[in-house]
Amino acid sequence: MSFNPILQTVTPVFLIILVGFIIGKLKKLNINPLTDLVVYIAGPCLIFSAISRSDINLTDFTAIFTIAIAVILILALILFIILKLSRSKKLGLYLPISVGNTGYLGYPIALFAFGTAGLSRAVVYDMAGSLMLFSLGIYILTNKQGIKEVLKVPLVYSVIIGLLFSLLKLPVPDAIFKPIEMVGAITIPLALLLLGYKLTTIKINSIKIAMLASLMRIIGGFLVALILIKIFSITGLVKNIILLQSAMPSAVMSMILTTKYNKDSELVASIVFLSTVLSILSIPLILWFL
Repeated sequence: MSFNPILQTVTPVFLIILVGFIIGKLKKLNINPLTDLVVYIAGPCLIFSAISRSDINLTDFTAIFTIAIAVILILALILFIILKLSRSKKLGLYLPISVGNTGYLGYPIALFAFGTAGLSRAVVYDMAGSLMLFSLGIYILTNKQGIKEVLKVPLVYSVIIGLLFSLLKLPVPDAIFKPIEMVGAITIPLALLLLGYKLTTIKINSIKIAMLASLMRIIGGFLVALILIKIFSITGLVKNIILLQSAMPSAVMSMILTTKYNKDSELVASIVFLSTVLSILSIPLILWFL
C-alpha cells in the first residue's frame, strides 16, 4: 500500500477521535446511553450486516479466531513470566497488554483499508478478544469466572447469527437488511467519537511502565502474530487482518474493567492513552508493511 492511500485510510479515523477528544475537553457529557447504543444496538447491527452477506468461510473464521486467541494467550504468558521475575503483582497489566482495541479502532481501519470483506474478518478477531476479555480477563481480576459477562454481550450472538446466514447462504430481504445496515452504519463514527471523549478522562501515571507496556501491546502483538502466520502459512486478506488487529493499541474496555474491579486502573488508563497515541504512527507503518 502506497503512502497516499494510507493517509486516506488513517486520517479520517484519527480526525473523528480528535473531534471526540475536543468535545470532551470543552463539555462534560453523560456518554453512558451512547455507549449502550453502540454495544447493544448499533454494534450488533453492524456486525450482522457485515457478516451475513460476506464471503467469509469457515476456514477463514477458524484461522482468524484461533490465532487471535493464541496471540492473546502468548502475550499473557510472556507478561506472566515478566511479573514472576520482577515479583510484581500488577495483575491489571494483563488486560491492556493482551487485548487490543480491535473494535472501536480495529473496525474502521479494517473497513477503510480492506472494505467490507476486511471488516467481516476484523469482527471475528474482535469476537475472540471480547470472549477472552470478559472471561479470562475478569477471572484474573476477580478470581471468578466471567462467562456470565460474555453471555450478556450481544456481539457474540450477532456474530453467530450472521455467520450462519453467510455459511448457509440464507437470503435476508432488503426490507429487513437495509434498516439493520443503516443502524449499523452509525457504529463506527459514534464509537470513534466515544473513544476520543474517553481519552480526556485519562491521567498519565507511571510513564515508564506505561510506555513499555504500550510497546509490548503493539510491537509484541504484531511480532507474535507474524510468527504464527508464518508457521501456519496464512496468506492474503486473512493474514493482513490478523497482523493489523494484533497490533491495535490497548482495549478501552480494559480500562473500564480494571476500574470496576479496582486493579491498577490508573496505570491501565495510562497504557490505553499512550498506546492509542503511538498507534497514530504504528497503524500507517503496518498498513505500509501490508
